[in-house]
Amino acid sequence: MVSVAAINSDEVFEAQAAVAEEPVQANPFAAVARAMRGRWIKTVALGAFLSPAVAIIGYISGTQLFESQAILRVYPQESNILYATGEDSVLKIFSSFVKAETTYVASHPVMERSVQKLSVTRPDLADGLTATDMARSVNIRRSDSLIVLKTLSKDRVFAAQKLDAVIASYLALKSEAEEARSTVRLSELHAREMDLIERLAALRANQLETGGEFGLNALAKAHIEKIAQVDALAARKSEVTATLAALETEDISSSADTSDQEIMRATLLDRAMADLSFERAKLKSHLAGFRAGYGDKSNLRFQRKIASKIDEIAVIELAMSNRRDQIRVLGQTGALTAASNTGEDTTLAEIRSLLVKVSKQLDNARREARDLNRRRIDLDGIETEITAAERLLEETRRALEVIRLESGRALPGYAVVMSPPSRTLEPAEDTQKMMMATGFAGGIGVALAVMLVLGFSDRGVRFAENLLPVKKQLPVRQVSDAGADDSHAADLLRNELQVQCLRKPRLVGSAPVIAVTSVQSGPSTDCARALAESFARARMKVLFIDADIANASRGDGTTGWRDLLLGSKIKLHRTDDKPGLVSIGKGFADQLDDTAVSVTMVRSALTRAAKPFDVVVVSTGGMQDCLSARFVLSNADVGVLFVTPDVTRATVLNLVDQLDHLPANGSIAVMRHALPGDPWLAVRT
Repeated sequence: MVSVAAINSDEVFEAQAAVAEEPVQANPFAAVARAMRGRWIKTVALGAFLSPAVAIIGYISGTQLFESQAILRVYPQESNILYATGEDSVLKIFSSFVKAETTYVASHPVMERSVQKLSVTRPDLADGLTATDMARSVNIRRSDSLIVLKTLSKDRVFAAQKLDAVIASYLALKSEAEEARSTVRLSELHAREMDLIERLAALRANQLETGGEFGLNALAKAHIEKIAQVDALAARKSEVTATLAALETEDISSSADTSDQEIMRATLLDRAMADLSFERAKLKSHLAGFRAGYGDKSNLRFQRKIASKIDEIAVIELAMSNRRDQIRVLGQTGALTAASNTGEDTTLAEIRSLLVKVSKQLDNARREARDLNRRRIDLDGIETEITAAERLLEETRRALEVIRLESGRALPGYAVVMSPPSRTLEPAEDTQKMMMATGFAGGIGVALAVMLVLGFSDRGVRFAENLLPVKKQLPVRQVSDAGADDSHAADLLRNELQVQCLRKPRLVGSAPVIAVTSVQSGPSTDCARALAESFARARMKVLFIDADIANASRGDGTTGWRDLLLGSKIKLHRTDDKPGLVSIGKGFADQLDDTAVSVTMVRSALTRAAKPFDVVVVSTGGMQDCLSARFVLSNADVGVLFVTPDVTRATVLNLVDQLDHLPANGSIAVMRHALPGDPWLAVRT
């Protein structure tokens, strides 16, 4: 009987493969390289297919863009004003105006108007074009007093038409704005002019109604005459009152007092003459002042004032002439009532009647003088208002003329087209080649991205190095691209198992039990059979047991493992071409179900079956499918996990603890069908 040697194969294998093992790195580039390992050929193939296709699509989608350029120049309203004044403020104002005009060219109203123009001239290309799209397609910048417009378009003519539309819209909107501004100012001044004309008409009508048939000068003259009449009547009333008082006195000397009354009357007339003389002198002084100050004026208003002063002087001179006549008559007659001193005395009744008559005349004269004075004052105020209204009307009409003459010159400058939109024959930008190169690179990038996504999303083990985190619990002893039943790989695995170190001492003479398992049922059976045949070729007595009884419907029609578990005697199957190899199948399907197997049954069956053999190789089936697989592993000396690259890595990592603790001496992992890019394929075969 041959036993498995108990040497420390970890140290031997680590010394041989130290160069091939790679340490776990946190470098992201290493993770990308690991994800792409084994996929470079597919990446190149996919890139070779996608790159030309995407490059062709890019070339077709590329366009030739034609550029058009136009220049507007802004001039100041007055030539040489920018530098002739020597003031920085003028330059700053003009610079601000140019900036404002540049901003206005790029404004939404201008772009919207240009889109409307294009929709009429080029409806085929302007369909769906908005003001925002227009503003984005036209590049507008300022250079000193120049406004430069540039645009790109697939159509050479349409590029120039876009700039034509923008410039025409800008100039049209500026003209409309200037016209609207002038119209508003003119309308306001026209309204003010009409109000002043209506006000003048109302004032003149009020002047006619107040003055009646008299003008201001006539009223002044009439008022002076009425004042003189009032003075004369007041004096006459005083004389009559004095005479009446003297007659009613019983004193004999009353008649002698008549001469005193006459003297008093003469004194009053003399005082009135002095007052009138003073008033005439004052009026003449005023007249001389007017003639000195306004002698060279031809205004009708000043001529009226001079004529009014002359009339007032004439009225005062007439009053003075009347006073002289009264003094002369008083000196001749010597009596108030025009009666002679030698004549018959006037009766008291006649004197009283005369006093009443004179009083009434005096009251009427005073009322008439007061009315004339009121009318003169009203007319003077109306005349002042008419003069002010005429001055305002003259200023308004002068402002209207200024606005009409300076229309279009309200702003600091104006813009003209210095260079019309150009039309180039050669395209300014050709994106077809660039798009083709971009598409070619994009195809490669897409292929690389697809493979990277597949690499990072792949949950399989793929490469044996992915089990490095659990190498202490589940070391990978073999990595081979051979199949599960490959004999050479089985021989190499047999040698690895023979140098597997033992954790626990094993009784000499007892056959070691090697349990070959996998994640899912099926693949481990071929691997276990090939391993048993390898031991048989090494001239050992080998027992191969197919213990994969997970599916109750599966059976080989003869006695086998199920019968052995039940304690029945079974018939061993020997192979003529492989001496030393004895096989035990699954047994009858109706004998025992996988769910009815216990660990005691497995231990007893393996103990009884292993006695006459050197090595026992058991195929346990899948650990996720077969419940009894763990029982077999717990009674085995060494466990072998059969792994392929497509096995889920998470599942393998979940089974590591069981594979490490259930067998007496732990477990090893074997990878078959390894990918060509596996780095361990060259050292662990």
